[in-house]
Amino acid sequence: MFEDRPIYGHIRFSFYGFTDTRERPDDEGAALARLYDETRMARRFFLFENLTLPSLVHQTDKAFKTVILSSSVMPDRFKNRLLAIAALLPGAVVEFSEHQRGDLAFHRFMVESSGYKGRGSSVHFRLDDDDAVSVDYIARLRHLTRVLSPSTHITFPTGIFLFPAGPDAAEGVSMVQQRFLTAIGLATVNGGGFQKNPYQMMHGNVWTRWPVVSDPGFPSHIRTQHFDNDTAARQDKIIGALQRERISRRGRRYAAEVQRALAKSFPWIDQETLDGLLARCDAVRSLDDLPPVA
Repeated sequence: MFEDRPIYGHIRFSFYGFTDTRERPDDEGAALARLYDETRMARRFFLFENLTLPSLVHQTDKAFKTVILSSSVMPDRFKNRLLAIAALLPGAVVEFSEHQRGDLAFHRFMVESSGYKGRGSSVHFRLDDDDAVSVDYIARLRHLTRVLSPSTHITFPTGIFLFPAGPDAAEGVSMVQQRFLTAIGLATVNGGGFQKNPYQMMHGNVWTRWPVVSDPGFPSHIRTQHFDNDTAARQDKIIGALQRERISRRGRRYAAEVQRALAKSFPWIDQETLDGLLARCDAVRSLDDLPPVA
C-alpha cells in the first residue's frame, strides 16, 4: 500500500500550441484567429460551464487540484471569463502559458507535484473541456492508485456518449458505450523516474510502453461528440456509427441505460437536459449569449 498521493486534473482550454487537435501555430495567424473565434469560444465556454465544471464541483472526494491550461495570447475578455469560472471550483488554478508545447506549459505543476527533490509520487488525469467525469471519479481513482506503482496508467472505458440525433440535427441523443484507453479520465501514477503529464503520450497505445489498469465497472464519464469538436480525425465516421446504433431496435435499451448511469454517476443532470445541451450550444454565437458567471 502506497501513501495517499495528491491528485491533479489537467484541462487544456483553447491552448494555442502543438496538441492532438486540428490546430497548429502558424506564422500568418490564421490558426490563432480560428482558435479564438467568438462563436467557437462561446460554445467552448457553454459546454465547459454546463458539463465539465459541474462534474468537478460535485465530486464526492474534493481533495484534488485542477490545472486549467490556456495561452498568454488568449484575448482578455476570454481570460476574464475563464478566471471567473475557475474561481467556482475549489483547488483550481488557471495557467496562461507563453509556451506552445504542453509539456513545458505544465512543467511547473509537475515539479510541484513531485515533492522534495522529485522524490514524491502523485496522480494525474486528463479531461477535455467539453466532457465530464462521474461524481465518484476522484474517489475511485484515489482508491485504485493507492496500490499501483509509478508509471502505471489507469483507463476508465465505460461512459455516456452524447452526439447529434441525426446528420442535420442540432438535438442530441445519448447512449452508454465502452472504449478502451479512451482519453477521458486517463490517469497516470508519477514517481521516481516517471514524471509525465497525462497529455504527454498517445492514449491509444500506452499499453505498448507501460502497465495499464482498466476499471470498467462504473460509468466514469460523459463524452460529447459534435461537429465542433477540436479533434476532427474520424469525427464524421464516429458520429455516424453512433447515430445508426442509437436508432436501432436496441434504442429503448440504450435510453434506459443512460437514465440509470446518470442517476448513479451524474445526479446533477437528467437525460432531457443532457440531450438538449447540443441544441442549446448550437444556438450560441457570442459571449453575450451566455449568462454572467455566478
